[in-house]
Amino acid sequence: MPDHQERPPVALAHGATQSGDIERVRRDVDAAEECVAPHDRTSAARRRRARRRREAARDAPGAQP
Repeated sequence: MPDHQERPPVALAHGATQSGDIERVRRDVDAAEECVAPHDRTSAARRRRARRRREAARDAPGAQP
């Protein structure tokens, strides 16, 4: 929930950027990165496992070329 003293998001599109705007954006980006990072690591691990399975199936004896 946004702090009531912060400027609304549309305020960034009008006039010069203020230091409070920059700090708010940094906080929002940090929060988003913390939220997304675990999902990115999980997705990367799944992709690695799937790639290993495909490579193992391809390299298995009797596999179709």
